Amino acid sequence: MVANGNVPETESRPQPNPGALHSSLVRCDATILIVSALILFLELVMIRWIGTEIRIFAYLGNLVLVVCFFGVGLGCYWSSRPASFGRMGLNLFLLVTLVANPLHWEPLEFRFVTYLFSGSEDAPIWQEMAGAGGLDFVAGIILIGILLYLLALIFVPLGQILGRSMQDAPQVIRAYSINIGGSLAGAWLFNGLSWASTPPTAWMLVVTALLTMTLLAGRVRPWLPVILTLAGAAAMWAGGRSSSVTIWSPYQKLSISPLISTFGTNRVQRGYLVQVNGTTYQAALDLSDRFVAAHPELFSKEPLDRNHYNVPFSFKPDARRILIVGAGAGNNAAAALRHGARQVDCVEIDPQIYALGQRIHPERPYSSPSVRMIVNDARAFLKQSTGPYDLIWFGLLDSHTIGSSYNNMRLDHYVYTLESFAEARRLLAPDGLLVVDFGAQRAWIADRLFTVLRQAFGHDPFVYSEELASGTSKHLPTVTLVTGEHPVTPTVIQDPALREFVTACQLHPPGTTRPTTDDWPYLYLKRAEIPKLHLIVSGCILLAVMTAGRRALQRNTRADWHFFALGAAFLLLEVQTVSRATLLFGMTWVVNAIVISAVLVIILLANLVAWRWPRLPQWVVITGLAATVMVLALVPLDSFNSLTGATKLIAASGFLTAPAFFAGLIFIRSFAVCADKARALGSNLIGALAGGLLESLSFVTGIRALVILVGAFYLIAILRRPAAVRR
Repeated sequence: MVANGNVPETESRPQPNPGALHSSLVRCDATILIVSALILFLELVMIRWIGTEIRIFAYLGNLVLVVCFFGVGLGCYWSSRPASFGRMGLNLFLLVTLVANPLHWEPLEFRFVTYLFSGSEDAPIWQEMAGAGGLDFVAGIILIGILLYLLALIFVPLGQILGRSMQDAPQVIRAYSINIGGSLAGAWLFNGLSWASTPPTAWMLVVTALLTMTLLAGRVRPWLPVILTLAGAAAMWAGGRSSSVTIWSPYQKLSISPLISTFGTNRVQRGYLVQVNGTTYQAALDLSDRFVAAHPELFSKEPLDRNHYNVPFSFKPDARRILIVGAGAGNNAAAALRHGARQVDCVEIDPQIYALGQRIHPERPYSSPSVRMIVNDARAFLKQSTGPYDLIWFGLLDSHTIGSSYNNMRLDHYVYTLESFAEARRLLAPDGLLVVDFGAQRAWIADRLFTVLRQAFGHDPFVYSEELASGTSKHLPTVTLVTGEHPVTPTVIQDPALREFVTACQLHPPGTTRPTTDDWPYLYLKRAEIPKLHLIVSGCILLAVMTAGRRALQRNTRADWHFFALGAAFLLLEVQTVSRATLLFGMTWVVNAIVISAVLVIILLANLVAWRWPRLPQWVVITGLAATVMVLALVPLDSFNSLTGATKLIAASGFLTAPAFFAGLIFIRSFAVCADKARALGSNLIGALAGGLLESLSFVTGIRALVILVGAFYLIAILRRPAAVRR
């Protein structure tokens, strides 16, 4: 028909070419897939590498992660603006150059920024505690701000590509599923490279390849940003060169060098020194009878029976079956073999440290048929083992330099809790002993361990510090705690001289420091409070978000609070999932990778259900979300300890990720009817940033209480659903 002399639109417009539509759809899908993989891969590279080279970022938990979310979210808000990839490449090059310091120029050594925060009592940095004052703290905040500013700007153009592609995608569920699939691919690509112990230069070359593919898919000339990214890889390589042998394990950077002692013109190699993330961590020492007899001058100041690795056997000389938790390069195992142990079970989480012990330890303890090596998380092994052991020895596995990428946990947090020591007690023989070595450095840490062991065993442990008694340290560098089913005293030591020495080394902690538990495992936090460093940095980030938000929302009158609340709840739920899964399966990189993957897979499953059953009643989805959040808050994890193997993994994963399934249904339905998908995605990512910052509340409330906050954000999201969804 003709109305008012005009031809209807369907007749006046040329019919679209199906081949062109298919080509456009494929290009859109490819762009979303590649940029999603690049974003998550680059996030993990920055989290791992910056947290290793500048340790303050490891102490600040998920700070780098939330800043990456901020950059991507801001890019989604600005998706209608032209993306500056040349500026992105320049920012990436500047960031890498500042961190790597390829010319090794001391005034540009950003690694030292960590020590600027060591003056505060609640600071997590335990080295160089004296001398750092208020001006140092301010200078440190400024330097951190510079790095975080560059980091956020790197991700803005990638967010612009993602937001624009999601806005233009004709099939919403398909596009969002590809987005999740790309993220999953990026995560496993990085995890695979970490498992293979590849160096950061290789990671940056992969970033270059993914960036090239992203720009080519978006028909952007990639040469300038690609060249700058390659220059960043070269800066990484130059900055990582050293005289030491360097190995990047799945957890940390290991540097190995010979340990030499000089006496006049004589140079004697005592073993090897192992540094972790630039800090002295352990030494593979030769304490064999042959070496001691050949070099008595090395042991003239301290009799060998007073050595840190020999004293525990004076309390339990008849120990035959021994468990060493945190076996490291093998010093504890070598000591056990020298004292006649018949079976030594060694637990070490890092496969590369175990491999080093096999190769470089002078006494070769890991080659002994009496030694059984278990590469696993210490807490996971305590749950799985049956014992009994004559001696359980917690070696120096304190992770002063290692934090988690996904939350405020450290690698050893669940090892030193009341529940962990109760599990260790279960593995002891009736007359067995438990020995804990710890590099305390602060008196309240020793007091905390004293309190936890007292509550776990029902009586005071014996505590001593060799270095403090001998006057070799101003602080409290290392303490040893000894306990068992009955109180332990130095009277069991047969050698009178050694008994007198150990008695002189005894400490008497007051037992007033709050003990650590599985719900409040913050070993390095003196009391239940948010450290000043976390508060200041979080405040600065929020200020930056509000400032940038006003600019981003000039054309978009308001943020989308529905998607904001979904993002905040999602990240808090992810933190809960990772934290609680490590209690069941251990804090290994494999567990983290599987948990994060499970969350992404459950979202893909939600997308499938939303596509297959688009008219699923809303009350079913909302009821399912409320029920699963409530169950997550009320059901203890101990319920899954009776399960084993794949059954335990599937049941626990379903339990922990169930709320994400129903939340995913709510998200995809709202996202499908949303007119401005870039703004919705940006709001969701900024909400995730807020959720990441709110995780610090667990320092006060404990971890499980965060479920209440998750429920509150989901309630806000339900109340602020788009009108089209409510109808």
